[in-house]
Amino acid sequence: MDFTGDERGQSVQIGAVLLFAVLILAFSSYQAFVVPEQNREVEFNHNQQVQFQLQDLRNTVVSQSGGGSLTAVSVTLGTNYPSRAVAVNPGPPSGSLRTNGTATEAVNLTVRNATVTGETGDFWNVTTQPGQGRVYSTGSIVYDPSYNVYTSPPETVYDQTVLYNDFRNTQLTLADQSLVQGTQISLVTLNGSLDRASSGSVSVDVRPVSSSTREVQIASPDSDSPITLLLVTRRSPAQWEPLETTQTTVTAVEDAPTPAPPGYHTVLVKLDPSRTYQLQMTKVGVGTRLTEESEAYLTDVEGDGATISRGESAKLVLEVRDEYNNPVSGIGVEGEVDGSDTGALAANSKTSDGDGRVEFVYEAGESTETGTHTVQFSLDGVDGTFDGSTPENVSMEVSVTDGGGSGGGGSGSSGLIYNEDAVAVDSDGSVDGGIRFTVTNEVGESIDITTVAIDPVDDDIDYLSDSFSNNREPAPQENELYIEADTDGHTDFGGGTDIPRTIDVDSDGSLNAQNPVMSDSSTATFHLFEFERYWGQTDMTGESVTITVTYERASGGTAQEMFTVTPGGESESQLPSADFTITSSGGESNDKWDFDASSSSDPQGDIATYEWDLDGDGLFDDATGQTIAKEKVSSGTTVSLRVVDSAGNADTARKDVP
Repeated sequence: MDFTGDERGQSVQIGAVLLFAVLILAFSSYQAFVVPEQNREVEFNHNQQVQFQLQDLRNTVVSQSGGGSLTAVSVTLGTNYPSRAVAVNPGPPSGSLRTNGTATEAVNLTVRNATVTGETGDFWNVTTQPGQGRVYSTGSIVYDPSYNVYTSPPETVYDQTVLYNDFRNTQLTLADQSLVQGTQISLVTLNGSLDRASSGSVSVDVRPVSSSTREVQIASPDSDSPITLLLVTRRSPAQWEPLETTQTTVTAVEDAPTPAPPGYHTVLVKLDPSRTYQLQMTKVGVGTRLTEESEAYLTDVEGDGATISRGESAKLVLEVRDEYNNPVSGIGVEGEVDGSDTGALAANSKTSDGDGRVEFVYEAGESTETGTHTVQFSLDGVDGTFDGSTPENVSMEVSVTDGGGSGGGGSGSSGLIYNEDAVAVDSDGSVDGGIRFTVTNEVGESIDITTVAIDPVDDDIDYLSDSFSNNREPAPQENELYIEADTDGHTDFGGGTDIPRTIDVDSDGSLNAQNPVMSDSSTATFHLFEFERYWGQTDMTGESVTITVTYERASGGTAQEMFTVTPGGESESQLPSADFTITSSGGESNDKWDFDASSSSDPQGDIATYEWDLDGDGLFDDATGQTIAKEKVSSGTTVSLRVVDSAGNADTARKDVP
């Protein structure tokens, strides 16, 4: 049989070879092009996911300024590719998360030209060199991905409260700064060491090293020396310049000549020197090697200037604070009464409690000399070298009389005490049209706040209206009246309300809740937003408002406290002093009384108006004038006088009609 020239099997063989070649080429193309593109999408989606997680980490860090707690945040540093039956994946991509600069002293933030009054000023205003300011070490958190296909991913960086993506040629902000918001300055420093690399998830512990809700009121020493913030940051000054357009209190953002470590800039932020600011400072730790804050200064809280009788006692409360103005517990404080026959302390040593406070009791014996006596307190011990102007030392004064002291246990102050800390605040980016202040419950028991009377000294300030709609959750600065206490209370009028007026906290308005509750010795924060004249919101800096708070005691009975708040106003030495007498023209008054305010005074001698509240409602709209004759007022009614000087500063006095 001759098979020469028989070609019947050739097409099958060649077809098989060609088909195999096509399969190889298709697989190679799939491996070379499709798999990488799919993996690139996986990596890109992971990068988007981890950016959201880092925003959670950033928000957790900056939120510690409100008195936070240990919080764990999960970050997925790497990812996995989908399983493939035939194609091959590269090794799983990973990433690293690390702190940067926290171990370098040159990476810091500095506050310059900020002055503080009172005992806090003894610490804050002292610097090692003129103009140097207070320096606080900080750093950044950097996420650096290591992908196989997505070859140009950004580093995602948390730096000075900002979260941003750092590309080779630009930076894109993911979460904006919270350093300066109007007159609020919130400085958050980063501490600790973190260096994690993984293709899976890691948990980052964030905890407050030094944190509280406390704010310190600071101001520039003069118009030529504005408060400045010096930020050592990986972002250039151009990246910080939007501060000038978004924050009306920021007057300049500049590249400071101060040297910075490689890869960093020193950015100088200048603030409006005419404004008063509220500074809150927090130190936050991540990872390991955290450095705790120790005591830095001692400040008085309650009792300075108390007046008691012989045989009575006065409560003197102090607080130990660290460099961040936050309380430090477990610190010993020593005290001593200066001189002989000047009274004594019940105990000369105390240890600060969980709130950083120590409470001493000054006791005046029956033979104690009358007059004003000085009580000395120190973190270092009281000796012959005591200097009350240093941060570690505090001097407090107690006046002892023959009789007619403050009574009420001899604390020197009782009732609902205004803390002389009113500030004007902006809630909507326009003007500082709101007022915030605090009061402390020294009644000796729990109280419920029932009504708040609001009466501005300037009659042109006649309306109170917040800038937010009623479909939002109630919040401070977003209702006409919001009181932060052990149990919060609020009132929203859904369009505002005329003032002066007395607000029943739990029943007035279109949106309200229960009466706020204050436990004994607790502090509540009042928010009033925002005051308006007939042309709109008005800056409340220097504007006096008289507040009358009515409260119910837990044991029964109702009481009132009246005080005048003046955000950024005159010092106590410049305020007028209200006083008046109540007399009747005959033996029988028939409820007709004469009121005489001629005993009121003013340091500048320029009392402009005398305003009277004759029915006890806390509103000074019943009469005007230095004297009022034969006014019919029922016995037992609390009458109040408000005197106002030519600069708008006010003082009040209250007396019960016999």
